[in-house]
Amino acid sequence: MERELGAFFRGLRDRVAEPVREAHRQDLEEFRDFLRARDCTSWEALNADHLSAYLHSLEAVGLSGRSRERRRAALRRFLTHLGEAGKLAFDPRPRLEEQEPGGGPAQILSPEELKALLAGLAAAGPEAMDEMVEQFFHHLGVERGLAPLTLESYSHDLTDFREHLRLLGRQSWEEVSLEDLGGYLAALELRGLGPRSRARRLSALRQFFRFLQREHRLAVNPVELLDAPRLPLKLPQVLTEEEVAALLDAADPTTSLGQRDAALLEVLYATGLRVSELVGLTLKQLDLRRGVVRPLGKGRKERLVPMVPKAVEALKRYLAEGRQQLLKGGDSPYVFLNRRRTRLTRQGFWKIIRHYARKAGVRTLSPHALRHSFATHLLSRGANLRVLQLLLGHADLATTQIYTHLDAPRLKEAHRKSHPRP
Repeated sequence: MERELGAFFRGLRDRVAEPVREAHRQDLEEFRDFLRARDCTSWEALNADHLSAYLHSLEAVGLSGRSRERRRAALRRFLTHLGEAGKLAFDPRPRLEEQEPGGGPAQILSPEELKALLAGLAAAGPEAMDEMVEQFFHHLGVERGLAPLTLESYSHDLTDFREHLRLLGRQSWEEVSLEDLGGYLAALELRGLGPRSRARRLSALRQFFRFLQREHRLAVNPVELLDAPRLPLKLPQVLTEEEVAALLDAADPTTSLGQRDAALLEVLYATGLRVSELVGLTLKQLDLRRGVVRPLGKGRKERLVPMVPKAVEALKRYLAEGRQQLLKGGDSPYVFLNRRRTRLTRQGFWKIIRHYARKAGVRTLSPHALRHSFATHLLSRGANLRVLQLLLGHADLATTQIYTHLDAPRLKEAHRKSHPRP
């Protein structure tokens, strides 16, 4: 049983944030101990009756609906893993997808009961505050499916704010005032954080306090009264078509690493993928016969993006030759590998693109320079903004519209041709 649990948690390492992994670990170890107490000592011996008995036991001990749903979420993930590994003899979905039993009419507390309940919450102190943060991360990771990098960013921002509240002596989220929040943003500015970084911190706080409101932990949300720092319009860095051509021609196609880098850069410019999507590509996400990739974007949303023939050719050569040399007889589900036969990291990609920028005589690049260039070049050649939004995986068209600022000559020409006045 330990072996399969270990394999499951190794698979989660790059997919969910640490707070969610730790919650899953506690819940699944509790489930394992429940089974052992009933002489079920292997996952192959697990049956539907065991699962039903465990779910009923959660209700019997008086766990809250949210706590029971958290355990169900862990079981869904783990039992899906067991099913894919051929270790499960039954379909757990009917029992895991059963609705939580209703609690009857809503209970109305008397003023005395309400006062006692609030006193108990206040007495819980900082531990109760930390528990709500953990529940928030579980909500983001399991229920909303946010990407690990986004969860990591939220974790950093909320941990920093939590430390600020400790210094102020706050014992509950209900005590946090508008002055506390304003003081925190002012402290961030004194620490040298720019408007964009402060706006990101404020966005994390806004999401968290909305969560507290939905969980009925706050009557009002003071964050909604704060204005985000005014951000200057920052246009993304874009290469000319000649600079892109020089960059793509800089890799040496006669070596295994050169073939990898050629395929890496060609695919990036052909598809406009985010760097995290590119290095996370698996063989299952490639369809070279149709010339498309299916990246997993933000919010774990999959989309279909076509490639140009040159990118497909570079990929085919790398997969047939360079990748096999890098694997050295090993195996990996990922497309782009490093010298250690593991997945190429975002930091590794950054080193690669800086190397080829120097080699091609191209100015210093940002990590997303080829993605921005892909978008701008498509727009300048007549691509529809809505189509571009789908290719880039933007949830909001307003995010895509930044590229219209980069193509002022085409907009002026369209205006000149279309306006009724000469």
